[in-house]
Amino acid sequence: MTHRIISVTPLDNMILSVVFQNGIEKVYDVRSLYDVFPQFQVLEKVKHLFEEVQVDVGGYGISWNDELDLDANTIWEEGTESGVRQEMNVLNLLADSLIRCRERAGITQKQLSEIVGIYQADISKIERGLTNPSVSTLKRLADGLGVELRIEFIQKKC
Repeated sequence: MTHRIISVTPLDNMILSVVFQNGIEKVYDVRSLYDVFPQFQVLEKVKHLFEEVQVDVGGYGISWNDELDLDANTIWEEGTESGVRQEMNVLNLLADSLIRCRERAGITQKQLSEIVGIYQADISKIERGLTNPSVSTLKRLADGLGVELRIEFIQKKC
């Protein structure tokens, strides 16, 4: 499964707090990279650089500059769950659900695009939580994936 990042926050002691599209927050110690990738040590020497970390377009990783980046799956696999689960907005919940269904079906965004007649770029925007698709678009995607579309109103927990 491909994991996507929605936010990254630099903390003290070269630790990053990374929130994934599914709402799970992981902490990642950048110092764990030093032995294999010594170039990351510059982040400790140039403090402001560490604090300039950003999520890459699409959420597939994070980067500091053109030479220093880290992919989302590495952070997911090697990071430690903080125990905090971020409340996700409805677009991120939708995005996560669509990604999981598409990956379970074993098809790419391009293949789904061809099946349902929706531009691949639009599917990408939905999967990144960047657009608010219509119910008819969601129905087309569900039909193309062979899944049921369920939209419901549920009482909030106190």
